[in-house]
Amino acid sequence: MQFLEDTHYIKLTRAGDMQAFGTLVQKHQRLVYTLALRMLKNQEEAEEAAQDTFVKVYQSLSGFEGKSKFTTWMYRVVYNECLGRLRKTKRHFSLVEDIVENPEEPADFLDGLEILHREERAALVKKGIEMLNPAEAAALTLFYHEDQSIKEIAAITGSSESNVKVQLFRGRKHLENNLKKLGNKELIGLL
Repeated sequence: MQFLEDTHYIKLTRAGDMQAFGTLVQKHQRLVYTLALRMLKNQEEAEEAAQDTFVKVYQSLSGFEGKSKFTTWMYRVVYNECLGRLRKTKRHFSLVEDIVENPEEPADFLDGLEILHREERAALVKKGIEMLNPAEAAALTLFYHEDQSIKEIAAITGSSESNVKVQLFRGRKHLENNLKKLGNKELIGLL
């Protein structure tokens, strides 16, 4: 499905068009759910957090000023929703996914050995990221996997841009060390 700009749906939603908000949800539900799942590491809890996020987005949409991108604002809402849930359960979190693998690439062109190598690399990177502290894991995931800018990550996490840069720098160094500890020299060249 081809979507229009977020501002179009936001205007219609503010005018009372619930279908427009439904389209906005449809457009961004994967993004919201993915971040929730990475933070909460539980499918059911991530689904609930995503639903609660969209309720909060709808209730707060009139307050969205457009000073940042809508997705940055929405990421902030889901990030805070998940942090609140984590605080309630006092769990530590790490944002982890396969930042190396490209799922859109057709498997027809890959032989079984290449697929196995990719899966092994992705699993090792995932383990390496799990060993990072939550702030570094979040910064690396948002920057490399979600293609968020440093400014957007700062807005999402409530950190300064310089702090995000430090988290990315330290995160890369710590990830490299973690990968060395895991014993896979092949992945070091990817950093």
